Amino acid sequence: MRVQDYVAEHTRAIAESLAHFVRTTAPDKLNWRVPVSDGVTTRSVLDLVAECVAVNYSFASYLHGEPHDMEPPVFQEAEPALQALLESADALAKSIESLSDADLEREYERRNARIPGHRFILMGYRNMAYHAGQVNFIQTLYGDTEFHVPPNWR
Repeated sequence: MRVQDYVAEHTRAIAESLAHFVRTTAPDKLNWRVPVSDGVTTRSVLDLVAECVAVNYSFASYLHGEPHDMEPPVFQEAEPALQALLESADALAKSIESLSDADLEREYERRNARIPGHRFILMGYRNMAYHAGQVNFIQTLYGDTEFHVPPNWR
C-alpha cells in the first residue's frame, strides 16, 4: 500500500470517528460554548466541526496546487455539519490519493511555512484528531464521563 492511500484511509476514518463523538454529544450541548472568564468562551462542538470542514477543503486545495483558505461554515445542527465534515474529509483524502511519490518530497507553502508533502498530508488527520479530543473534553465538562468508543476503532 502506498503511503498516500494509507493516510487517505485514515483521514476518512478519523472524520468518521469525530462524527461519532459529535453524535454522542448531548444535543443541547452542540452549540454550548463553555464560559472561561470575564465573558470569554470556548468554541462549541459545531464550531470545531466547522473548522475541520474549512481546514480539510483548504488543505485539499493546497495539494491540488490551487491554495486558498476557506472560512468555516456556520452550523446550527449536527447532521448538516457531519455531512459536510465527511464530504470535506473525502475531498482531502482524494487529494492525498492523487499525489505522486515526488509530491511527498515537494514543499507546500502554508502561512509563512514550507512543509514537505510527507508531513503536509497528515495535517488534516491531526487537526481532526485534535478536535475529537476537544469534543470528548466538552462531554466531560457537562458530566458525560463515558468514553464513546467509535465503532471503527475496534
